[in-house]
Amino acid sequence: MKKLIIAGLLLILPYLVFAGTLPDTGQTECYDNSEEITCHNPGEDFYGQDANYVPCNPHSYTSLSGGIMVQDNVTGLIWENKTNDSSIHDKDNTYTWQNAQDVFIATLNSQNFGGHNDWRLPTIHELSYLVDSSIPEPGPTINTDYFPSTVSSGYWSSTTYADIPLDAWVVDFYYGGVNVDVKSNYAYGYVRAVREGQCGSLNNFIDNGNGTVTNTDTGLMWQQDTAPNAYTWQQAISYCETLTLGGYSDWRLPNRNELQSIVDYSRFNPAINPIFNVVSFPNYWSSTTHAGIPHNALSVYFYMGDFYSYPKSTVPFYVRAVRGGQCGAIICPAEKIYGEQSNETELLRYFRDNILEQTVEGRELIKLYYRWSPVIVKAMEEDVESKQEIKEIVDSILPMIEKSVR
Repeated sequence: MKKLIIAGLLLILPYLVFAGTLPDTGQTECYDNSEEITCHNPGEDFYGQDANYVPCNPHSYTSLSGGIMVQDNVTGLIWENKTNDSSIHDKDNTYTWQNAQDVFIATLNSQNFGGHNDWRLPTIHELSYLVDSSIPEPGPTINTDYFPSTVSSGYWSSTTYADIPLDAWVVDFYYGGVNVDVKSNYAYGYVRAVREGQCGSLNNFIDNGNGTVTNTDTGLMWQQDTAPNAYTWQQAISYCETLTLGGYSDWRLPNRNELQSIVDYSRFNPAINPIFNVVSFPNYWSSTTHAGIPHNALSVYFYMGDFYSYPKSTVPFYVRAVRGGQCGAIICPAEKIYGEQSNETELLRYFRDNILEQTVEGRELIKLYYRWSPVIVKAMEEDVESKQEIKEIVDSILPMIEKSVR
């Protein structure tokens, strides 16, 4: 009976909020090709950029142990905080990439800093997701209420550049860019240690067989092929907002963090999973404006995985649209069975928000459901008997759900 109940829960959670590891960018202002503007409505020029979409996982932090550490409430990672006291934590200390690990990280672990000895260098994804894209250069482009002693410069990640092993990836907190540097360089080799978990590269994909690809880690559904042309930034936004693909019409241009989430830093030329189709010299627009230079927007160069900002109106780049994700499941078995606005679906939404979301165990069930929901939906679409069997399971559990929310 217990196994049946768990199986049923995994099948019925509707329109899920994914408690994943992908934070929002922090950008809340809208821009045209030259300046900040009032955010427009659907169908108007420049609608569909980063700030038009409500953040699902806004940056959220908690200071620990008097501020010597900071917990990221979205990713669960715990970060070392820097100081200005000439200690091992001093913000001005720089290292080569190897010494950052052999000296700095080793010292933190030998001293059991914060009561822990599992400190490490962050991956490039983990470090990059700290960037707050609402902050203009010269930065630091990070929440300085929680990370007050941050230098507006490059910080080492643990990620080696796949093409040149003598180089490693860094995040430049001057403007939030991602690029590579020679591992032996220490002039800009700042370091911030991390522990707990490992976000790493989110590259678990399902080919949906209809021109779309689902990332089961983030819940995002992606356009499998590159859009047919190169576009200016405004054209890229418009293309995604009007795209119909795979039976869906709610596509959008991905923001900075979403686009970086599909970079595979273990590859180069291109730095992306082969499940996607890419073009030569693949530079792709994000929906995120360069806050300090509003006539520029951020783009990812999928040859290697770095990203910079480029002029919106004069530089044509490529596009890969995205939909769904952390604001709601892109494929929902419950809605396939009962419909989006049915009483059953509304009941299950209430159960999700008021029961499951309130416990660690419940949130883990949500994650597990999200990983398997594309497979479940595909089975229902290909086999009528499977859909009926799943509906019977869900129907048998609905009374228990209704009783639990009374």
